[in-house]
Amino acid sequence: MSNVNNYDRIADLYDLYVTAEYDIPFWKKEGLGASEVLEVTAGTGRVSLPLVKQGSRVTAVDSSWKQLQRLQQKAVSEGLQLDIVKADMRDFDLGKTFPLIIIPFQSLQELTDPCDATAALRRVRAHLAPDGRAIVTLHHPSTQTCGDGRLLRLVDESVLPNGNRMLFWLARSYDAEAHIGTSYQIYEEYDVDGLLHRKRLFTPRYRVFERIDIEQRIATAGLRITNAWGGYDWSPLTDESRFMIYELKV
Repeated sequence: MSNVNNYDRIADLYDLYVTAEYDIPFWKKEGLGASEVLEVTAGTGRVSLPLVKQGSRVTAVDSSWKQLQRLQQKAVSEGLQLDIVKADMRDFDLGKTFPLIIIPFQSLQELTDPCDATAALRRVRAHLAPDGRAIVTLHHPSTQTCGDGRLLRLVDESVLPNGNRMLFWLARSYDAEAHIGTSYQIYEEYDVDGLLHRKRLFTPRYRVFERIDIEQRIATAGLRITNAWGGYDWSPLTDESRFMIYELKV
């Protein structure tokens, strides 16, 4: 298996710059009525915790132990309960099946080897109840292969618990031949006098899947597509869509 991005390195910063909520209404609606939900690549609980709050029992799987620790801390502080499992999405066995399995936030693309993506989908298949469904999300390739992303841009500014400021800078590159993108994430911490105290670089890599490729891998994993949406508003998947969101069943 190829290496995956090590989010332990930035677990202490993750919630400062990942504040997206555009998909939460989608996941809450899809989770309604699901007694149990398995979230693969749960991270610090951006999606898991809202599902727990609306009544689902959630099992949160992630390979980053430090992120799962932060998820556990947040759950305890809010009086919430969920099952937390440290495991690789390509190779895990929980010994049970679920009526709903989700891989949100386009996280399947973190697997740069396409065979690893097939392995992860097979793990989804193995844990899916006979009448259950899975939802997997990816970026549409057209949104990740066009334009020049090498220009470093300021994405966000946050105030840290110690009163210092953190600036989050981002640039991207894309290898069209390998279908691999690299995100250059730079974190800079400044004190009140503007003195740089710490600088951190994180360079996660991701695969850009063409639609025909991911759909073939879904079929190879023993799953069938029952819905294909192009956005978190349940719009149809087209060439102009921003996302590729698949509802899958056995």
